Amino acid sequence: MASERPDILLRKGVAWARPQQKEVLQSPIQIIHNWPGSSTKNEQKVHTCLIYNDDDSLSSWGYLCEDDDTSEKQKREFFKIFLDQQTLEDAHRQGISQALASVRDAQTLVSDYLREIYSHVKSTVELHTGIGHVGWKELAVEFIFSVPTTWRSQEIINVFKRCIEDAGFGVEGQKHTATVELTESEAAAVGTIKNSTVAFQTGDIFLSVDAGGGTTDFALMQVVEAREPFPRLSQINQVDGIGIGSTLIDRAFVSMINNRIGRFPDLVERLPPDCAERLVKSERFRTTKHKFGEGVYQSTCYKLPMEGVPFDLTHAGAQIQHGRIVLSREEIQSLFDPHVESIIRKIHQQLDWMQAHNVNQAINYMILSGGLGSSKYVRDRIQSEMMITPHPNAHQVKVLQTPNPQLVVVRGLLLDRLQKLESPTPVIVSRIVRASYGMVCKAKYNPDIHFDEDIRIDPIDGERYAIGQIDWLIRKGDSVSTSAPIISKFHKKIDPKDSNRTWDSIIVISDLERDLLPSNMKQHGAKQLCVVRSDLTGVSHSDMVKKRKARRLLLQGKKFYECSFEVRAVVAAAELRFELWFAGQKFSGNHEPIKITWDREGTQVGT
Repeated sequence: MASERPDILLRKGVAWARPQQKEVLQSPIQIIHNWPGSSTKNEQKVHTCLIYNDDDSLSSWGYLCEDDDTSEKQKREFFKIFLDQQTLEDAHRQGISQALASVRDAQTLVSDYLREIYSHVKSTVELHTGIGHVGWKELAVEFIFSVPTTWRSQEIINVFKRCIEDAGFGVEGQKHTATVELTESEAAAVGTIKNSTVAFQTGDIFLSVDAGGGTTDFALMQVVEAREPFPRLSQINQVDGIGIGSTLIDRAFVSMINNRIGRFPDLVERLPPDCAERLVKSERFRTTKHKFGEGVYQSTCYKLPMEGVPFDLTHAGAQIQHGRIVLSREEIQSLFDPHVESIIRKIHQQLDWMQAHNVNQAINYMILSGGLGSSKYVRDRIQSEMMITPHPNAHQVKVLQTPNPQLVVVRGLLLDRLQKLESPTPVIVSRIVRASYGMVCKAKYNPDIHFDEDIRIDPIDGERYAIGQIDWLIRKGDSVSTSAPIISKFHKKIDPKDSNRTWDSIIVISDLERDLLPSNMKQHGAKQLCVVRSDLTGVSHSDMVKKRKARRLLLQGKKFYECSFEVRAVVAAAELRFELWFAGQKFSGNHEPIKITWDREGTQVGT
C-alpha cells in the first residue's frame, strides 16, 4: 500500500467514500443529495448562500435561504471568490454590489458556510455508515479539498486552510486530517482519465476545460500510462484559469431583466421588488440555461413564469404576457457568448503556447466539465470554432463532455486519493511549477563573482563567505515529480559547548522568468516566502560527526561537530510542504520538528 488506509474519505461536503479492504479502487463514491431545504430536487451541490439576523447570528444557509424572510436580514452569496484580494479589488473597481469590504469578511463567511457543511456531512455519513451512536471521532477521516486554479499565491491558500480548520474539518478527532491536494483543473483532469468513455492511449494529449460556477480552469495533460486501473498523467503546461463561470450568466440575466422592467416605473410598482432574483432562481430559467442549445429545447422565444406576478398581467413594452416574461433566443444567447468567447481565447492561448514551445503533437481531445461545461451550446460553439479556424495543434480535435460533468472535480479528488492507497504512483506524476523557489544560503567568497556583496568570516572554520546568496531549487516552468521531494542538505558546524539544535532556513519565491532570476537578495526579483525552522532537539553529539579545524603553524585545530540533516520540500498543487529528515529517516522527536513562519509580502507573489 502507498499509504495508511483511512476509514472515510470526503471531498469537502459533496461526496465521500469508505475505502474497501480489498480492491480499494472499486470503493463506491457516494454523492450527498439530502441538503436541508432541497426538498425533492435531488441536488448534487448546495447553494453558496448565507442569511444573517440583525445581531449577526446565522439565520439560514444553502437551500434554506429560499424560504427565509430577508426583509430585515442580510443575505450573502458567491463570497468564496473574495478570499482572493485581487478579485476583491477588481470587483470594487467594477462596482459589483455583492463585493465584500475585505478578505477578512470573506474569510468569516466561508468559515460560517463550511461549518454548516461540516455539521450536515458529519450527521449524514454517521447515519449512512451506522455509527451515529458512537460518532466518527475515533475513526481515521480524511477531508480532501481542491482550490480554484486562479488562486496562485500562497497567501490565499493559507487563508482558505484557516477557514477549513475554523469550520471543524480535520480537528475533531486525533486521526482526522484536512488537506488541499489538487487545483480544480488537475482534479478535473484526473476525473476525466479515471471516469471517461474515451479509450485514451499512451501519449495522447488532451485539454481539460472545467467551466464551473465561478471559474474556468484549464489543464493541458499528456497520458503517460493508459493502463487500467492505474493511469498516469503529466502536465505539459502550467495549469491556468480565468474568472468565467455560470454565475456570471446569472448576474447578466438579472441585469437584463432589471434593465428591461426598470424603463417602466408604473410596471415596477406592480412587480415584487426581487422579481429578477426570483426569476434567476426559478426552475424554468435553470432548465432554459442548462438545456439551451439542445435540439428538443430549440425555440425562437422562451417564456418564463414570474413568481408573485398575477397571470392576467400583460405589458407589451416589457414583453410580459400573462404573467410570463418573454426572452428571444438571441437574448439568451447573448448571456452565453461573452463568456464562451473568453474561454475560446484562452483555449487558443494554450494552443499557441504549444506551437511556440515546439510541442509538435496535436491535441487529441478537448474535454469539457463543470456546470457551464455541460452546456451543449458551449460545446457546439467551441467545436465549431476549432473547425472554422483550425489550429496546427488541434486540427482534428474532438470536443467532448464528461459523464456527470458537475461532479468531475469531486470524483477526481477521491479517485486520486484511492489510487494513492492502492499504488505507489499518483494519477498526476509530474506538474509544471508556476513560480521559482529558492533558499538563501552562503557561498565561499570568490572576488571574481561576489563583487560588492556582504562578506562574513565563519567563526568555526575561519573561511570567508558571501551571504545572502540564492540557491534556486525549482525554477518557474520546471517539470517536477509529484511524489519525489526537492531535497536541501545542510551541514551545520556546532561548537561542543553549544546546545542549540534549531536552525532557520529562508525560502524565497519569484514569478520572474527563469532567465531573469536574481543570484542574491540584493538584486531585485525575489521575495521572502517563509522561514523554515528545523528543530533537532534531542540529537546528541554522538549522533554527529566530530571534526577539527585545520591546523595553522603550531596551533592545534579547534574541535567542532558537524550536524547533517535534510529539509525536504514537496511541491503540491497549491502549496509547499516541508519535512525534516535526519540520519536517513523522517525526524519527529517529541516536538514539532518543522515550524513555518510565512512572510506576508512573499505569500502574495502570484496574485
